[in-house]
Amino acid sequence: MIRSVDLVLTTIIVQSLAFGDFPSYEDRLTFKVYPYGLKNKNVTKALSELKFLVNSALDAEFLKNMAESGDRDLFGLSSGLSAENYTVSETCRSQLNHTINGLINSEFWALKMLDASAKIDSGILEGNTIWLGSYDECLQIDETLPGMPPSNSGMETHFCAVQIPIKIAYIPLTVYVAVCIPKQCSPEDLTYLANELISMIEKLLPIKNPIRITNAFCKAVPEIDTRAVVAIVILGIFAALLVVSTLYDIIFIQWPIKRDQTLQEHASTNEEKTPLLHEKENSAPKNESILEKLLLSFSLYSNGKKILQVNKSAGTLTALNGIRFLSISWVVLGHSFAFTITNFRNYYTAAPKFMKRWSFQAVLNALVSVDSFFALSGLLVAYLTLREMKKGKGLLRINWFMFYFHRFWRLTPVYMIMIMISACLSRYFGDGPLWPEQGFEKDYCENTWWKNLLYINNLFNTDLCFGVSWYLANDMQFYILSPLMLIPLYFYYPLGIGVCFVWLLGSTITPGVVSSVLDLPPSSVGGGGSPEGRADYMVDYYIRPYCRMGPYIVGIIVGSILYKTDCKVKINKYLNLLLWFIFATLAILVLYGLRDAFVYPEDALSRDVSALYNATHKIVWGACVCWVIFACATGNGGFVNTLLSWSAFVPLARLSYCIYLTHPFIMYTYSGSQRTQLYLDDFNIINIFLGHLVLSTLTAFVASLSFEAPMMGLEKVILKRQRAH
Repeated sequence: MIRSVDLVLTTIIVQSLAFGDFPSYEDRLTFKVYPYGLKNKNVTKALSELKFLVNSALDAEFLKNMAESGDRDLFGLSSGLSAENYTVSETCRSQLNHTINGLINSEFWALKMLDASAKIDSGILEGNTIWLGSYDECLQIDETLPGMPPSNSGMETHFCAVQIPIKIAYIPLTVYVAVCIPKQCSPEDLTYLANELISMIEKLLPIKNPIRITNAFCKAVPEIDTRAVVAIVILGIFAALLVVSTLYDIIFIQWPIKRDQTLQEHASTNEEKTPLLHEKENSAPKNESILEKLLLSFSLYSNGKKILQVNKSAGTLTALNGIRFLSISWVVLGHSFAFTITNFRNYYTAAPKFMKRWSFQAVLNALVSVDSFFALSGLLVAYLTLREMKKGKGLLRINWFMFYFHRFWRLTPVYMIMIMISACLSRYFGDGPLWPEQGFEKDYCENTWWKNLLYINNLFNTDLCFGVSWYLANDMQFYILSPLMLIPLYFYYPLGIGVCFVWLLGSTITPGVVSSVLDLPPSSVGGGGSPEGRADYMVDYYIRPYCRMGPYIVGIIVGSILYKTDCKVKINKYLNLLLWFIFATLAILVLYGLRDAFVYPEDALSRDVSALYNATHKIVWGACVCWVIFACATGNGGFVNTLLSWSAFVPLARLSYCIYLTHPFIMYTYSGSQRTQLYLDDFNIINIFLGHLVLSTLTAFVASLSFEAPMMGLEKVILKRQRAH
């Protein structure tokens, strides 16, 4: 049995984080645990030889001495590496000759090239396996710095990295070393010449652990392509509409209103009656044309006022505002750790220490924050739809076409625009050694975007387009199925409750069976299951609708109860305290119950226990969230209701959907823009999380102003739909 102190936590995206493919969303949330046994006496020797070989190959004085001592053939100065013999291009060989001559003559630009190349540092066993060098120095070797000698190479350079597979004891690792080389040299040239150079260095010292470079990557500056032009044109049209609409609103709508109010206040101050002419002008409301209303739907001024309003409508479930924002903040917290963990140079050793903390279980189990949204969505759908059905007439009570269209229109436009930005423009957001060449989406979502548009992307095992969108697909599918429960609930409540419990039973049995058959762990972090089951967790369980519907059904049941009781339920004080204690205990068990299974492999859950946990814990969590809403809505929430109903949560809750859509942009940009590795500790994680949350909220405000609010305004104008919010 492997002891907990002999574990190294690593992620499956290490191989692809640096200079290669951009890791997928499901990869970022999946971890592997490797046994960490370093009693092999050759470990120190292997590390020493690795550092000697790589650092010597990139050391200016060492290379200069080699060149001056007669080893110039290596660089093609005599009859060594020629394009004819070794498939190295003539231009590359020529520029390498130029570089080595500059090094021999101690020219500053040549020294900068080698200085920009990485040197192996300490901390390999802590996870420091990516050496990034100096990206900006490499691309600016001809920039003369103040107080430094002039730098004029007469050639362009590009930033590359070589991939070196090694084995420390029996732990397979892949290290990446950045190299600054002439731009005319291809990755193939670099791989060959670097291996030749290392072979020559190995001859200088007996090496028991020789290394070989298996691959090389070079960063290229992306050119503006057709998809980017189309995206820019579309965003430009939106920008023009926003500017024109806002100016029209301010000049022709808001300013006249403000002027008339000022005149009235002035007249009142001077104890004069407002002239009859002004009375007639003010009493006659202006009839806005359809075209004018459509234009005003894009007004930044009016939409901004609506988003930032803190007054709550009568009869609303005010506690939902706090739960929404706190839940989306929890999502951002979990993703902040998952999306940036491999940017830390010490995560092999620091991550297991974090996992041992009881407080950190809220981060590891942040996955249930999504179940909070499923429960909220089901509750609101039931509560609001049943109220509309009560007001409606006819056999069907409401227009079911509009029931579906409103949901699709509410979610889709801003969602599709975010996908367009991510697929077409994200590659231009930044640069750096870790920046993905294709942007944030694999193959620019060319073959997968339509699945997102139809909300079926969670039914496929292939790479997800816009990874976080699996939630939206599930939510839309649950919404489509919800009338099968809502209609019985309205016309014959006992039958409706029975139907809901049948659905709930199916949503309990199905994930349990899936988990048992595939031997899944209870979490993406681990805690049990087989290696194969762990690999299947995300695609065969986590994103599947038949494994996630439980909390949504619980929300529908509780929403129907709130509708039937009109949010008026008196609960005995002692019974209320008992219920709060029970649901708080259940929530704590869901959040912290897996701690020992995560930390101590001997305590990992068995196949059957994991299946039971996967079958029930999301439903239990949804019930806990729904209890909080129910208690607060019926006057049994006490100070919890006061906190969650804080007026500041109102605008933040309105932004929760756009925060969910935009926060990956912030995290991917931060992670991909790093020039150096960070150090994993509490303070850095807190700073990263708060920075991501604030920037995601600000970005969401822009997205809501520019895309979400205008689309909702258009729906209201075109379909004359009055929302009951």
